[in-house]
Amino acid sequence: MKKIIFLVIIGCGAKTIFSQTSLTEQQAIEMALKNHPAMEAASHQIRQQEVLKGAGAPWEHSQLFHNVTADPDLGVFGTTTVGVNQNFPSRKMTRATRDFHASLQSQAEARQGLTRQDIIRQVRDIYHHLSYLDGKSALYNRLDSVYQRVAKSADMRYRAGDVSLAEKLAAQDKAAQIRLDARTVYHEIEFDRIVLGQMLGLGEAVQPVVERLHEGEFSIADTTLLRTSAMAKYSKSLVEVARSEQELTKAKFAPTASAGVYGQYLGNGDLYPGWQLGLNVPIFKKSLKAQSEAAEIGIAAADAELRSTMLVQRNELGHLLHEQEKYLILLDYYANEGKLLASELLRTGELNYTQGELSYADFVQLLEQAAGIELQHLENLLGLNQTVIELEALTGQ
Repeated sequence: MKKIIFLVIIGCGAKTIFSQTSLTEQQAIEMALKNHPAMEAASHQIRQQEVLKGAGAPWEHSQLFHNVTADPDLGVFGTTTVGVNQNFPSRKMTRATRDFHASLQSQAEARQGLTRQDIIRQVRDIYHHLSYLDGKSALYNRLDSVYQRVAKSADMRYRAGDVSLAEKLAAQDKAAQIRLDARTVYHEIEFDRIVLGQMLGLGEAVQPVVERLHEGEFSIADTTLLRTSAMAKYSKSLVEVARSEQELTKAKFAPTASAGVYGQYLGNGDLYPGWQLGLNVPIFKKSLKAQSEAAEIGIAAADAELRSTMLVQRNELGHLLHEQEKYLILLDYYANEGKLLASELLRTGELNYTQGELSYADFVQLLEQAAGIELQHLENLLGLNQTVIELEALTGQ
């Protein structure tokens, strides 16, 4: 398959870039996934939940206490008690907390999948746009050759007295405009190279190796993957997080144990150690019941959000499939009619003008019609490929 290395025009001169990084689309995708800060952030979020999952339920602060009790025989400071007391989380709370952070870890992984999908889409968009610009540049180079030859022909015919000065100048101006359009395309290529370099985390523009713009393809059979797409996985993870939050709320109803040790110092100098065991039971449950009810509502909301997401994705899929069909019809027209017509308009327009059988105005009209057909073909190819990229991103391919 043919591959093109771009020559970028900067200022008034052309400069071939050999020293910069040369990357294919797949190499650029791999580098972007490795260097993009969004992927780094997603990895840290996954690791964060992994650490919290291993920690289990949080323990309450230890209670250090100092009590003084008056005694009729020993006086106002008759008994002094110093000790420490600790509440222990229930086993149910420990399990619910670990499950909660496990669900958050799954959510972070699903979010990372979304980030990965978006980065891949952005890189592919740039490469396909560069392929489009390469095709556009090739077209302008063809048109430049034609208009330069016609400008020379107009100059010769003016010298021979066959055409007016206005026609000669118009031909020269049109040739200059086409050359300016070609230079504009080169600057667009340079801009895309800079953006690509920034996306890949490099300090310089990238020298992309791109394929010739061709028709992309997406099979309707691939729509079954919609249920396992990155967005669907993320929405499902929200439901699991909501369920884990409900289990955390339920765990608060479970009784917890407490234990403590202390020492009593009597006013007569005697010292006695002691210990205590306790059971903490929620007596006032109104707030806990409200939290439990809210958690139940949260599950229903997350589930409705999942169904909404799937509906939006199905609608988006239908729209993109319609767009793909539209572009395929337009490209089929070009293959069967437009390509031959544009080629013939270019050939006969130049030939008839140089032979004096066609006015300059008619010649320009023919060439602009031919150029319009070719440019529209490139636009349709780019539109089709961008649609395929969106379809593949939507279905998680």
